[in-house]
Amino acid sequence: MNRVRYGVIGIKGIGNLHIRFARENERVELTALADLDEDILKERTEELGVCGFTDYRKMLDAGIVDAVSVATPHYLHAPMVLDCLNAGVHVFVEKPLAVCVSDAESIVRLAKTKNLKLSVGHQYRTFRSSRTMKYIIDTGVIGKIRRVLWSWVEFRPESYYARDTWRRTWRYSGGGISMHNVSHDLDLICWMIGKPVRVAALMGNQLHNIETEDVFCANIQFETGAFASVQATINQPSGYSIRQVAGDKGIIVMPDVKSLTFDRKDQVLLGKYECALSTAVTEGKDDHYQPKTKWQSVKLIGDPSKWKKLMEHMGLVRIKRPHGISVLMDSFIDSILNGTEPLVSGESTLPSLELINAILLSAARKRTVDLPIDRDECDQLFQE
Repeated sequence: MNRVRYGVIGIKGIGNLHIRFARENERVELTALADLDEDILKERTEELGVCGFTDYRKMLDAGIVDAVSVATPHYLHAPMVLDCLNAGVHVFVEKPLAVCVSDAESIVRLAKTKNLKLSVGHQYRTFRSSRTMKYIIDTGVIGKIRRVLWSWVEFRPESYYARDTWRRTWRYSGGGISMHNVSHDLDLICWMIGKPVRVAALMGNQLHNIETEDVFCANIQFETGAFASVQATINQPSGYSIRQVAGDKGIIVMPDVKSLTFDRKDQVLLGKYECALSTAVTEGKDDHYQPKTKWQSVKLIGDPSKWKKLMEHMGLVRIKRPHGISVLMDSFIDSILNGTEPLVSGESTLPSLELINAILLSAARKRTVDLPIDRDECDQLFQE
């Protein structure tokens, strides 16, 4: 196989980007689109010269796709992805993989059984600022991670929900900003720090006419011993988010760049303590001793191959990135053609999805939740 025959299920909204990047990828042949909206489907298929289906299952039966993107409302992800895998088709699905982690686990198992590639659209992992932070953490530059402070502050008017009414309800969305917006950040935290083991959360709806939450806060403990405090809201103007990861030897700070989803230069501030905090605790010079932090600045622009060399330094990192979905799709296509693993595999997203489920369960039940969560209890929550 030299080119992958590709279909897109759900062609409005984010689905348009999947169509665009499928057409731009020289290793992809866009062959089919599927959507319930007959008018838009007719318009796009005539424009692109591809087959159109109002029933995605007929597209699968036609045998004209090797892989698909699933870009539909959250509640449709699990059944659609399962149908695609059962038809022997590789799947790139927009986040989340499923609403419930139990369904996501079933999907991952089926993909393995069928020997098919499964990737999820958590594009924040492709952003060079994110990869820079992870490299610094993984290489031990700031030592053992002790603390994470992560806030996500944005504003969304009612028109955001009027555009896609399914976002308003628990039944169709599986959560509010925790599932729609901050799932990217929660995925980054799990990707960088590890598996969460305990969650205590609060959530509420302060301004929006929706069933789901527009604000939440969560305290999270990880199996590494690290603690994280996460706050999120869509009730304030952007520009006030902050992301900190503190270790025994240093700290990483990502100042607010309004939104990581915009194509702009990100910043990662890096500082190293004059001594390890575990040492400073026992050898502090006086009662008010504060270990000094040394900041160095390094500009990093362009070639990712230079990251390793430049990251031996600590300082201010500025880099510009390509669009995340195009990077993920290219990785997905490469995994199909060359037998590699996609940058964001379905299995790798299970910890963050379970964390989201745990946050919602903790807030709804008003108690601390241990992970792994009770699958039956979580499934019951989404049926209420």
